[in-house]
Amino acid sequence: MLGLALEGGGARGAFQMGVLKAYFEEGDEFDGLAGTSIGALNGAIIAQDSFEEGYKLWEEMSPSRLFDIEDEEYQRFVNRQLDKESIINFAMRLRKVIKNRGIDTSRIKSVLESIISEEKLRQSHRDFGLVTVSVTDLKPFELFKEDIPQGKMVDYLIASASFPGFKPHEIDEKHYIDGGFYNNCPINLLARKGYKDIIAVRTLGIGLFRSVKEPDLNVTYVLPSEDLGRILDFNNDLIRRNMQMGYYDAVRKLKKLKGTKYCIKPIEEDRLFQGLCEMPEALWNEMGKLYGLTDMDPKRVLFERVMPEAAGRLGLPANAGYQDIFIGLLERLAEEKGLNKYEIYSLRDFIIKLRETEGKEETSNKSLGHHIRNRLVDTIYRRNILNQTAQLVLDLIPQDLLCS
Repeated sequence: MLGLALEGGGARGAFQMGVLKAYFEEGDEFDGLAGTSIGALNGAIIAQDSFEEGYKLWEEMSPSRLFDIEDEEYQRFVNRQLDKESIINFAMRLRKVIKNRGIDTSRIKSVLESIISEEKLRQSHRDFGLVTVSVTDLKPFELFKEDIPQGKMVDYLIASASFPGFKPHEIDEKHYIDGGFYNNCPINLLARKGYKDIIAVRTLGIGLFRSVKEPDLNVTYVLPSEDLGRILDFNNDLIRRNMQMGYYDAVRKLKKLKGTKYCIKPIEEDRLFQGLCEMPEALWNEMGKLYGLTDMDPKRVLFERVMPEAAGRLGLPANAGYQDIFIGLLERLAEEKGLNKYEIYSLRDFIIKLRETEGKEETSNKSLGHHIRNRLVDTIYRRNILNQTAQLVLDLIPQDLLCS
């Protein structure tokens, strides 16, 4: 059985739909789902087999669909771009929020009722669970669909997603708040149901992340490669960008691609190692100067000092291979130059695209002397040492590495 745990995170839930698109394209199916807050809402959509409808809902999402406010006005609030009129409107809305004991969630309920079918969800063969907290009882509730009273499914989904500042949701004279106050990524809920293999999609949103205590679990975490933005920022451009990010972050993991923010097909490690060994000795001397190492054998500088230090500066794990470090350096330049992150590259194409951003031909004609002259300029302007290292490598990569 394969389980799926979806973390809370408000608007960041768009990331999860991108991740799920990649998993479904790969042919994966989930037997059980558990989620908190927005993760519970997304989980219910998947559990009742309505992924396509849910994906479209997110693609078309806007603040005005969820809250009683115009999109432009909402965005000004989120971005803190308040003129006199906005401040007056904000004050009026704040008085209304205080009077109602929180932000009205009636539009959120309408959206849920338009897509969630309690009948389909209950009849689904998939397990489905959620987390919420009762402020009346002062205790958390981790509930599977069979624990939820008939006719109350949407109510409990809203209860799970009653974010701080929202009006506490009332069910049978009890008030509930967001499940993230207890467990924002309910892996343990699935584990207690007997699931051993679990995909956990995190948003790194606000809330408690409880450590996994069940034995013999195989948990695969899918995390965003970049910041997903503010939890309540439902700007459509940001949502679509996060859906793309989720898709490619999942594809990278599923297809075992290299990179942390880009998706790059790996090459043989021996081929890369040989290519590094064939780079001119003067290059390693220059790198030694960059890193303050002038008394070591040039190739020892590369493999014993530059590569490990670069890995540390890149935030790579201690067991990162030379290819991971090499690609990590190139990613620094790719991000600096604005290379598109949302496509799959061969290493050859990645290098060529990087060179094209500087108006280069496929093979660079830059001399090492050019870099030595420019190193002083880079130092004066405090260009990051990793970027300087990456530029040296990019311009002097052996031609063999560019062969298909």
